[in-house]
Amino acid sequence: MLSISARAKNPEYRRTRASVALVGKEFVLTDATPDLEAQLEREAIRQVGRVFITHWHFDHVGGIAALAEPSSIAKWPLIDVYMPRQVTQHFDQELSYMKERVNVHGILPGDRLDLPDAGWEVVKTTHTDDSVGFIVESSKRFAYLVDGIVPPPKTVKRLKNLDLVILEATLDELEPKKGENWMNFSLQQAIKLWKRIGADQCILTHLSCHSWKNGKLVEGLSYTERIDFEERNPGLRFAYDGMRFRL
Repeated sequence: MLSISARAKNPEYRRTRASVALVGKEFVLTDATPDLEAQLEREAIRQVGRVFITHWHFDHVGGIAALAEPSSIAKWPLIDVYMPRQVTQHFDQELSYMKERVNVHGILPGDRLDLPDAGWEVVKTTHTDDSVGFIVESSKRFAYLVDGIVPPPKTVKRLKNLDLVILEATLDELEPKKGENWMNFSLQQAIKLWKRIGADQCILTHLSCHSWKNGKLVEGLSYTERIDFEERNPGLRFAYDGMRFRL
């Protein structure tokens, strides 16, 4: 386990919960974590135009509420929030007080949106009944598939000619007991899918720094062991807070 002082000294030790901000003509978020306020402050993002939600789990939607106050005080235009159509009811039930600040759009696999900075395609992932991922195309083509295990064949067919794929590797190692049904990748499973897809680069996020063995969470890879993984797998990177890449 890393100490607080170690994390303070090296940014690559610090990992809040997984989200991505596309910065261009507008700021577009993919997932809104409970750490969103700190993430926006760290990256000096002063206005959010759109939010894409992959699925309705707290670590991916808990930060939506944090946008209510700044959007009201600073008089932002309405925020467009895109989420699987089947879970829009959760927004109505749990975040109804935000309805005056957002436009909620229900999306389904196969939908395509042409936005100012990129084209977005919605694809199905294998995590929950309604979870989705996104293929985003600007000057480069990348896919965001967080959370989930191997996606359905229809999605895999769409993952051709990618410059970059962003996958989860929730656990460094996963040894499930009989009857356990994990819907999250281990490190090796994620790398196997990346190799199968054939994308030039892969970023692994949603990292827990733990392994699951004999029905228990145990210590996972150290920072130096992860660096070794990167060196042995050219094109692979482990995500960290503030990581940037150009599209």
